[in-house]
Amino acid sequence: MVKTGIVLAAATAALAWGVPAQAASPVLPKGFLLTEKAAAGPHKPDERWKVDNRRTTGLLLDPCEHRYWSGKKATDRGRIASRTIVKSVEVESWGEQVALYRDVKAAKAVMKDLRADLRRCAVSGGEEYLRTTYTSRPLDVGDEGIRALHSDFEGAVRFVAVRGAAAVLIYMEAGGSARGLPVKDFRALVKQAGTMAARVCALPRARCHRA
Repeated sequence: MVKTGIVLAAATAALAWGVPAQAASPVLPKGFLLTEKAAAGPHKPDERWKVDNRRTTGLLLDPCEHRYWSGKKATDRGRIASRTIVKSVEVESWGEQVALYRDVKAAKAVMKDLRADLRRCAVSGGEEYLRTTYTSRPLDVGDEGIRALHSDFEGAVRFVAVRGAAAVLIYMEAGGSARGLPVKDFRALVKQAGTMAARVCALPRARCHRA
């Protein structure tokens, strides 16, 4: 049985507490992500933060394999850098991830694969109490976008995935109940993704002029 994102988000952050972050990639400058300042502290006693600069870290939104949550390496091709930040407070979690690819074509392939996986793994698990579902809709942010909801008996995880030229940006919020895909539930994630979609164009390797 694959653990749910909510449980894994809390467990991953708890295990990572006290482990120093990897060195930042020169392609992604230190302090570039929206949540990096908060991740540096100071933190409240119940907060757990993980900053991951590994290029091979799995995507936060991974409907079929859950590679980030299981600690497996990413299989998407052409990635040249990434940074992932996850914050957990008890059973609620928030995530930000920026992944840069060698060109726009490679980033488009990642988004295409995400859409295919959301369809392929829309329902998994056998008995009703073990069943997990993914629902998704297109999102008009950046060059292309998706909003997705993972739900199971424990609750919900909301995702926004956006491509900005050769970059793929993922924002996540775990916790609360599954109420379908009302836009208001995604408002904060969409705002973050839109801000980063504009910011990422300041990076030469994002290749915004070739999107």
